[in-house]
Amino acid sequence: MAFTMRDGVTLLGDIYLPAKPSGEPTVLLRSPYGRHSVIALLAQAFANRGYIAVIQSCRGTFGSGGQFNPFFQEADDGIDTVEWIEKQPWFSGKLGLHGGSYMGQVQWAIAAELGDRLSAISTVVTTSDFQEAIHDGGGFRLQDLLVWARKLDQQESGQGLRNALKQRVFGDPLNRIYHELPVETLDVKALGKRIDFWREWTTRDPDDVFWEPIRFTKTIDRIKAPMSMVTGWSDFFFTYQMRDFRLLRAQGSTARISVGQWTHGSPGMMGESLRDALEWFDIHLKGKPPARTQDLNRVKFWVNGPNEWREAKTWPPGNNVATRLALSADGQLSDGVITPGVRSFTYDPSDPTPSLAGPTLANAKGRGNVRSLSRRKDVLTFDGPTLDQPIEIIGDVIVTLTTSASRPHHDLFVCLCDVDPRGRTINITDGYARLRPSSPPDASPRTSVLKAFPTAWRVPRGHHLRLLVTGGAFPRFSRNRGIDSKDSDGSAMTPVEITLHCESTAACTVEFSTVAQD
Repeated sequence: MAFTMRDGVTLLGDIYLPAKPSGEPTVLLRSPYGRHSVIALLAQAFANRGYIAVIQSCRGTFGSGGQFNPFFQEADDGIDTVEWIEKQPWFSGKLGLHGGSYMGQVQWAIAAELGDRLSAISTVVTTSDFQEAIHDGGGFRLQDLLVWARKLDQQESGQGLRNALKQRVFGDPLNRIYHELPVETLDVKALGKRIDFWREWTTRDPDDVFWEPIRFTKTIDRIKAPMSMVTGWSDFFFTYQMRDFRLLRAQGSTARISVGQWTHGSPGMMGESLRDALEWFDIHLKGKPPARTQDLNRVKFWVNGPNEWREAKTWPPGNNVATRLALSADGQLSDGVITPGVRSFTYDPSDPTPSLAGPTLANAKGRGNVRSLSRRKDVLTFDGPTLDQPIEIIGDVIVTLTTSASRPHHDLFVCLCDVDPRGRTINITDGYARLRPSSPPDASPRTSVLKAFPTAWRVPRGHHLRLLVTGGAFPRFSRNRGIDSKDSDGSAMTPVEITLHCESTAACTVEFSTVAQD
């Protein structure tokens, strides 16, 4: 099937029909990853359930004409595709959008403009603002974006699956390349050729107006279709997807979200997202009554520890107890008196603090033992008391740090951990920020607020909390080279001494909510 866009470019697609078509609703899936394999299975599942499923390959991919310019092309092409569908004799007037990651972004690109023409939305591990995902916390998300660029480059050659299997056995083949500078030229080092979007992205600051066309958070208030979301605690889009959900609910939209123990590509998440989409579309495209009224607006989330699903009306759930622990100069996390003072470390970009676990595209587990970070000289460790009763941290986690530094350009990275009696240290959640000089530059201590990923985690009795503070997480984020320079400029770098001013119970803190105990 060929779709002609407004500029004359032809995009290719496939249509999956129910066994006996008779005015069924339509589900649209637009993808840069082809129309076979998992995507075809999705379309067949919708057709088997009584939907007309339309798969389309995005511009410049898998036979579709034009040049692939990730994210920036999807608004016009998406609207043109919907207009084509609306003219077909089999279109019933009911349209749903489904897909995850990039396939979710293409939905955000058109959802507000479609208005009442759209009946329901099902998004999975995605966000309304991909600029934030590219520059998470203000720094360039190096590892995930280079892995993704390599996947895109190889997917139509047949190398993708083979390389994915090799990576599982031998590890990330790009590990050596991440260290090369400048970042702008890593496309040639990793792929053997220049990638236009890579060059563009590495030369643009997060606040550059260049990114405005792919920032759809600003259009959320114009979205009318009910939306169901599926995501995971260890998905790197999660914090933004939860933000989107909260904005939808705050404006009175019909929206729900399910958060499992999944990473970005977990098979369990993919299965849950299909089940969720079929249920959502049955309700909003076919008019089937929901099993429960609360299923239309709810948060379903997995709690690690008891390993069970729970539900709430909002996020964060109600009936929680606010907790604030202060960072003490003696390395303790305290809810009372602290030892005032300062603690310092030196971040050296030539030997960057590694990212051992966390929500990344390249990390199949998401969480893991990060104990070795505590032994590094460029990491400060703060430990809480051993728990005599378990606690459940459910909701947002916010870390406030008062710092000064030998140079104004540096990063801050924090990781809240669960430490068992043997010293095994599991990352619960983390947060990151790239700091730039104030204007005019000021050498006095400044306060930074790092919003870590929300979480739902039980810390057992006999364990204790640990907060790690350092100056980066490489190669998850490109290293801050300590100089006033973009990632694309040169290879000069210099160490930075960073000092935490733990001089009061409010100067450096970690805040979270715990479930009220009966």
